[in-house]
Formats: sequence, structure tokens, C-alpha cells
Amino acid sequence: MTKPITHRPLRKAGRKPVNAPAEAAQRIRALASDGFSIVGVAAAMGVGKDQLGAWMERDPTLKEAFDEGRETERQTLHNQLFRLAMEKGNAPAAMFLLKARHGYREGDQSDQAGRVNVTIALPGAMTLQQFNALSKEGTRQ
Repeated sequence: MTKPITHRPLRKAGRKPVNAPAEAAQRIRALASDGFSIVGVAAAMGVGKDQLGAWMERDPTLKEAFDEGRETERQTLHNQLFRLAMEKGNAPAAMFLLKARHGYREGDQSDQAGRVNVTIALPGAMTLQQFNALSKEGTRQ
């Protein structure tokens, strides 16, 4: 039987975690605001998406930086689309904003549009004698 290791501390299996660079939050924010996805941000930073995800788990400020960058991108796109619709009179841009932001739908606005309605009428409650009499009448016809 082997003796337990007591003369040195036990090490965890695997590699040591790689820490994010010092300027990671600023780079992540800038890349996300330019429209980069998680995969794109990771590639631009020279790491895999799993590594970037691990950094974001260990440091919530990196996840916040990504979310802030995405919100900046969304605001920029919305403002550009709004200007196209309002200042340039771009009808498709205006229609898209109405649909996306205000729930506008074209065509038939009823909730039943395009739906099939099937109604099944069942007889009311009856005794066994009434049912037998009814079924005998049905077989004679």
C-alpha cells in the first residue's frame, strides 16, 4: 500500500488560468461597439471564445464592457435608422421602426387571421338507456 503524499502540497490538474490583459475592458468595449460578436472579440484579442468566456466569468467588468459596447452599437444603429426615417424620408426605415419598436403589423390585424376554426358539437349527458335508444335509431337510418 502506498503512503499518502504529505511532504509537498497537492497541485490541481491542468494549466494555470491565463489572466486578461490590462486593457482588456477597453478593447472589448470598443470591439463590441463596432459590431463584433463574442467570437469576433476573442479572435481580435488573439484568444478562443472559451478563454474570453472564462475571463468574463472571473471578471464581471469584462462582461459589462461587452454589454456596454453592444448597447453603444444598438444606439448608433437606432439613431442612424431614425435619421433615415425622419430626416431623409426613407419609408422602409420608418416602417421597420414602427414594426420593431411599436408592434405595428401589416395586413389583417385580427387575431384570427389565417387560423382554422373547428367546432365539434357533443351531445349532452344522457343515461345508458337514452344512449342505446339513440344508437339504435342511428343504425336504422
